[in-house]
Amino acid sequence: MKLFVKNLTHVDLSYFCPTRGVLGESWQADIVLTGKLNDESMVCDFSIVKKMIKQWLDAHLDHTLAIPAGNPSTKFEELPEGRVSFSFEHENGQRFQCNAPRQAISVLPVEQITPENAASWVEKQILDLLPAELEAVSVKFHSESTNEAQYQYSHGLKKHDGNCQRIAHGHRSVIEVYRNGERDRTLEQDWSTRWKDIYLGTQDDLVGIIEESHNRYHHFSYVAKQGLFELIIRSEQVYMLPCDTTVESLSAHIAEQLAEENPNDMIEVHAFEGIGKGAISEFKVSK
Repeated sequence: MKLFVKNLTHVDLSYFCPTRGVLGESWQADIVLTGKLNDESMVCDFSIVKKMIKQWLDAHLDHTLAIPAGNPSTKFEELPEGRVSFSFEHENGQRFQCNAPRQAISVLPVEQITPENAASWVEKQILDLLPAELEAVSVKFHSESTNEAQYQYSHGLKKHDGNCQRIAHGHRSVIEVYRNGERDRTLEQDWSTRWKDIYLGTQDDLVGIIEESHNRYHHFSYVAKQGLFELIIRSEQVYMLPCDTTVESLSAHIAEQLAEENPNDMIEVHAFEGIGKGAISEFKVSK
């Protein structure tokens, strides 16, 4: 007998891609539970198992940087005081580095992270934690099903009390733009292209620019409640902002930039943060 739960939870994370670099992602999680019927004609207590799986995902994958530890170019090192270091050197000599508290990085034993092998990793981790009567658990991760313009961004919010403070977590987000009350899909697609595979950096967190072997990197560092975070990333993947990268600030920034580029038009931006939530800002520049 099998039980299923569609859209059990949303997982917002960043993962490292050997070709595209760090990518923000938002996955919906579906599960299927397999087991025999008990004396109550049930496979298990549905509510308890759903809660257990969601808590595990929140603790071990959500708002982390997931890294492909099985890739030969990955270097992962345990540091003192519960910290870790992840670095990756591309074939062209470019590199990426993130040093962070251990709980901010998920280590997957794969060469490249995909929704399928991330789900397989989760299945192996959680089966022994579930009630003994369950014979198997199947997890499926998938992005939001939509034809709307989207962008994938990574960021960190050092002032946040929760896991958003981690320097490299992210989201896959829809954007809606209205010009004078009418939906403008051209502007939506334009901004989606601008922020494709982007890291959104805060000026206050920028330590400096590194020039190295004809490559240019942004070096970010800050101390948050969970500890010291540090990131070195290719400059072409960075978009700098003079403010914190909350979704409220992002929607305001996009609205202001598009209003500057389209004077005398009222611009309204609906910037999503992952799936189903976000912020709305309006801006108009008169000339």
